[in-house]
Amino acid sequence: MLFEVPLAMAAGILGCLSAAYLAFRWMPVSHRAKGALILACAFGNVTYLGLPVLQGMFPEEPLDISKVAILCEVTVAPLNVFAGSLLAMRFNGQERQTLGRSAAQVIRLPPLWALAAALGFKFLHIPVPEFVLRATQVLGATVSGLMILALGMALRRRRVDHAVPVLAVAGIKLLLSPLLVLGAARLLTMKEPYLEAVTLEGAMPSQLLTLAVADRFGLDTEILAQAILVNTVIAFVTIPLVKTVLLQL
Repeated sequence: MLFEVPLAMAAGILGCLSAAYLAFRWMPVSHRAKGALILACAFGNVTYLGLPVLQGMFPEEPLDISKVAILCEVTVAPLNVFAGSLLAMRFNGQERQTLGRSAAQVIRLPPLWALAAALGFKFLHIPVPEFVLRATQVLGATVSGLMILALGMALRRRRVDHAVPVLAVAGIKLLLSPLLVLGAARLLTMKEPYLEAVTLEGAMPSQLLTLAVADRFGLDTEILAQAILVNTVIAFVTIPLVKTVLLQL
């Protein structure tokens, strides 16, 4: 699982990035909007939404399911920042980004340092003080609310502009992504419940972190916020369909 889950998730991300690049290449939206929409197509909300969904669907295996969500996040977050920098090079035109600077920003990501610290504590058998665990639980409980607030602040228009591109994002992220992840997981001979869990993670709507990435690299955060809102609402229909239809094929 340690390698299969990230590989399956990465395959889905790369496939969606390619499909989105081709889909938006000729659409009548600005270059900054194209870069932002491509981000929305590839990177899913695998922890803030994905983890609670998995815990609700697999109540008997909370630890294994939490490991899947963490491995997905560790895969998604660095690729999100790296892809954001590359898309800025292609679509922004204001700031020239280099691969070296992109790699440096990925290395500075807090989730990677948190994972490294957690692994260090685990393998070195260092006990974690109770007050630290409680503090992290309190801080973790506030993250989703803060991200939703950031999404709301980015929504400045009363109607959804560019309906076709926004719906195209939903199609790629909510339907193509889980199909690609499922195919990769089966090629890797992944076992249950990990195969089903990682496929459902592939079906999650766009990650809220993409807003921060798009803002950092000068992409269009307004259209990105609209895309996130729309495909998050649609996901409440497509996630059950993925579980009941796609996973039975």
